[in-house]
Amino acid sequence: MSAENTDASNGYSATSPAMSEKTTAGIWGFLPRYSLAHLLVTSAVLGAIILATIVGNVFVIAAIVLERNLRNVANYLIASLSVADLLVAALVMPLAAVNEVSSRWFLGAGWCDAWTSFDVLCCTSSILHLVAISLDRYWAVTRVDYIHNRSPGRIWLMVGLSWALSAVISVPPLFGAGDPEHDKDTTGICVISHNRGYAVFSTVCAFYFTDDASRPQMGPDFRSTLFSRT
Repeated sequence: MSAENTDASNGYSATSPAMSEKTTAGIWGFLPRYSLAHLLVTSAVLGAIILATIVGNVFVIAAIVLERNLRNVANYLIASLSVADLLVAALVMPLAAVNEVSSRWFLGAGWCDAWTSFDVLCCTSSILHLVAISLDRYWAVTRVDYIHNRSPGRIWLMVGLSWALSAVISVPPLFGAGDPEHDKDTTGICVISHNRGYAVFSTVCAFYFTDDASRPQMGPDFRSTLFSRT
């Protein structure tokens, strides 16, 4: 029997992403997807984007912490948003860059589940923080007494809810809501769970909920109030 037929009988083929150890440097080894020149250029560009994202968010956090004039209740949400974006840049984007330039996911199913869950956690938290900031600004414009009654407790509650809802959305794949038909070790592909129930749940919470929460800001009352003050 030929080597190609042997690989096919084991569920692999020489042209599929899920190549056997006989035809690759090993499932757990880094295998570049492109030529060396393409690999270096792509790595440099992605590395620069990651570095710029980290530096930018560190500057935002440092400015709010160190500058007394910026250390106010209104900027708590912005600081927490920068923390979420900083975590994306420091913990999610580097592995995404490695996955981009590699021919397959080589870190195993456990790291894949942790990485995708943390990706969902931080990105969803970033989205929800933007919604919270939008609502805060909306109330500040449409309610005369809101700014005077905007207590630290209310803002911290919005921060806590943003992180808590993000955690609720991100953890199900770690506790049985993954895709059993998608074995990362076999396919060499690491993606967010395609479980139908989880896909519906996460989409509704992360996108439809945030869209409905942001919709009042686009209403005629807000636009008329905004234009009347400008």
